[in-house]
Amino acid sequence: MIKKINVIDLGISPYSETYCRQKAILAEKKSGMDCDYLVIVEHPGVFTIGRKGSENNILADRSFMKNEGLEILHTDRGGDITFHGIGQVVAYPILDLRNHTKDIRLFIRQLERVITMTLEGYGIGADKNKDYTGVWAEGSKIGFIGIGLSNWITYHGLSLNANVDLRYFSMIRPCGIEDVTVTSMKKILNRPVEINSLKQLIIEKFCEVFNFGECCNSKNAAVAFAAASSSGGK
Repeated sequence: MIKKINVIDLGISPYSETYCRQKAILAEKKSGMDCDYLVIVEHPGVFTIGRKGSENNILADRSFMKNEGLEILHTDRGGDITFHGIGQVVAYPILDLRNHTKDIRLFIRQLERVITMTLEGYGIGADKNKDYTGVWAEGSKIGFIGIGLSNWITYHGLSLNANVDLRYFSMIRPCGIEDVTVTSMKKILNRPVEINSLKQLIIEKFCEVFNFGECCNSKNAAVAFAAASSSGGK
């Protein structure tokens, strides 16, 4: 049987709004919906802190961050603090791992593999760090992993720095790691990356890694989400 995944590209969408959409689909999957989803998005500038994260890893003055219009949100993914902004592609798989692998470490490695394979498509060599999750290139972190899991159904996911403004990462201790540097595809390639092409490659590599034989792109994200959360996201 060919495995199918529904891909929803939200374009640019606030973090909080996208999180609510994820939770609506998660609720439907927990109540028996068979479809798997991959949500692709860019978020306006926001700092998010994971379950075990700490505001002590914020280095910048809070009033300055507020004046810059930068939110600080606590969320229920794994990991510590990170930044999301325009020019960073975020991918949220909402999958039932009972149909894939009931091995969370393997799932995380697979998400890292999606990032490394995507970077390879641009001629960027990347590797993993034996001590931390995520993906590194030229000695700096470029790809980030932070997942949520409920009844073996995943949400949250991965992010990849394409053209994102790296200055914002200097306002925090990224992922709670001392002395880590953060990079982007734009910095490595010395040119901007076309975001829609990058999204398509991420989708392609995701389907390859997770053995999805059919990918259904939702043209109307609002309609797709309305269908996924028709019971009100109970």
